[in-house]
Amino acid sequence: MFLDTSFCVDLIREQRRGKHGPATRMLRSLGDTPLFVSVFALCELDAGARLSRDTEEEFRGLAKLTEFVPVVYPDPAFPGAYGEIEAHLRRNGTPIPTMDVLIAALARLHGEPLLARHTEHFARIPGLVVQTYG
Repeated sequence: MFLDTSFCVDLIREQRRGKHGPATRMLRSLGDTPLFVSVFALCELDAGARLSRDTEEEFRGLAKLTEFVPVVYPDPAFPGAYGEIEAHLRRNGTPIPTMDVLIAALARLHGEPLLARHTEHFARIPGLVVQTYG
């Protein structure tokens, strides 16, 4: 299962505050399900940490996340997976932010569901299984 940026942000914040909110509960309910984070979600998390008031604390949370969740990078098949989704969305007049397409394309290419807080963008992508929590 791939983790969207929104889930990672929620999980890092809950862990930092010592609270067991929806992201932490969802993580526990997944048990031994293999988890992954795309390099694109990691890019968004890095930018968010740099924009934070407490950059060091945010980077500590990010480092902790990547200790137990492997980062997945694109392979040679990725451009085709991305292009197919982007073309479909544009043809249908339903484009979504580029980073969402990148994150979704990598999850779909690997045949994994995507866990996200907000699913409305991802629901437009054929063949992508999206799960939410809350």
